[in-house]
Amino acid sequence: MRLAPICRGRDVTFVWSTREEIGLEGAAAFAEHAAKEGRSPDFVFAVDTFVSSDSPLESKRFADAKIGDGFVVRAVDNSNTAPREYVDRVVAMAREHSIPVQYGVTGGGNDGSVFVRYGSVDVAMGWPLRYAHSPGEVIDTKDVDALGKIVEVVARQWCEEDCISGH
Repeated sequence: MRLAPICRGRDVTFVWSTREEIGLEGAAAFAEHAAKEGRSPDFVFAVDTFVSSDSPLESKRFADAKIGDGFVVRAVDNSNTAPREYVDRVVAMAREHSIPVQYGVTGGGNDGSVFVRYGSVDVAMGWPLRYAHSPGEVIDTKDVDALGKIVEVVARQWCEEDCISGH
């Protein structure tokens, strides 16, 4: 992925964190540190799996994201509700660039939610995954490719649009 600065005075920061499953500890430490330095981000795009009910034995009423149908914008989970306007904005960017995308609603949480208390907007994205936390997890690499493409588009275009609109 090639990213170059688009807007002066704007940062795109990638953070890989640990200890998510035991309380989002790594992300929480970074979020607190950034807040103490006065550098809480306006937007956080947490990237993680989207545990899908796309299996023969699970109800399709919840967490239904089809493996092979694109990355997932995680609109609602137990830790965060992303504002609809920003979910729609990511979906529109994906469609503009012919990137397959799905909406997601699920349980669990995402690392970006710990930034919300410091004023950030969290719009989580992921790839659909079947049989999470098992020896036989199943993904479609096309979904991961779609996720990589939207991360690049968001990093470039979100900043560009915010600079044009003055946000």
